[in-house]
Amino acid sequence: MEQILEAFGLNLNDYNYKPFGSGHINSTFLLESLRTDRKFVLQKINTHVFPKPWVIAQNIGNTSEFLSQNHPEYLFIHQIRTKDEQDLAVVEQEYWRLSPFVSNSYSINTVSDPKMAFEAAKAFGQLTKNLHSMPLDGLQPSIQGFHDLGWRFQQFEDALKNGNQGRIKSVTEEIDFVNNQKYLVDTYQEIILNIDYPTRMIHHDTKINNVLFDQNTNKSLCVCDLDTLMPGKIISDLGDMVRTFTCEESEESTNFENIKVRPEYFEALMAGYLSQMKALITPAEKESLFFAGPFMIYMQGLRFLTDYLNDDVYYPIKYPEHNLNRAKNQRLLLEDIFRKEKELKEVIDTIFN
Repeated sequence: MEQILEAFGLNLNDYNYKPFGSGHINSTFLLESLRTDRKFVLQKINTHVFPKPWVIAQNIGNTSEFLSQNHPEYLFIHQIRTKDEQDLAVVEQEYWRLSPFVSNSYSINTVSDPKMAFEAAKAFGQLTKNLHSMPLDGLQPSIQGFHDLGWRFQQFEDALKNGNQGRIKSVTEEIDFVNNQKYLVDTYQEIILNIDYPTRMIHHDTKINNVLFDQNTNKSLCVCDLDTLMPGKIISDLGDMVRTFTCEESEESTNFENIKVRPEYFEALMAGYLSQMKALITPAEKESLFFAGPFMIYMQGLRFLTDYLNDDVYYPIKYPEHNLNRAKNQRLLLEDIFRKEKELKEVIDTIFN
């Protein structure tokens, strides 16, 4: 730790440090000064998940520079550079980054109030709105094919050929369901090829715990966890909010009877996001606003089922059917959002009109 802090011009003797946050991918520490009220967040980037940490650093760095020039009042968690003016410190082949701690802030792991859904969606919408005119040249994906539904479906088909045959035979109902919804893959491909559907700078991981809220007002302060900040389509950000905000149960839940879309949370997050993005959204994007939810729910369920067929090589599991139950959870959520399609599309129309 001494060598890491030294790279950023800090002395270990001046700081306490302790594990921080609820993230499972990167190793995160809170640094607290022993002499002042200075605090920092120090992270070791997981190179198994993010094999090119310098791509993340470049994407965040370019974004930070653009925002400081064009929206200086906007709170964006920037990277603190090393003594050598680098975005990352490399110590024993491990990549570390330092950022300021956002004081008087808190985060939550579950959405239990539509107001929080509105505020979080507003924060993600504001990020993309403020980056609307940012040049995307030179930016790269931090995870290749992250939300590429066509590629995810190809992985599923490969698993049907090469996966655990015993498992494949035992889950024909789940497999049939995925195959029957393949038209969602076709719709996604149409969006990707549509020249009227813009590529924008988006967050790509819009869970509620990636928003910091003000301790005094409960309003959103800023977004955090910027590893997947990269060019993409708004259905990714909007869809993951629909997937994770609207159901009272998480993707881990086996309380299957409670896996339902709460329309008031759907309305709140749409209103929050569109409070920032409404003026920028193209007709093609507007047409896809409902599709965003099914797109992300279907893709996540597809990934869980694919991993189950491949003997659980990607997602950590706590019991043998864990990934299968996650896939069932997402299937039920997808079925429910389609049951409520007419109602939810009316919500979108009302917000626009």
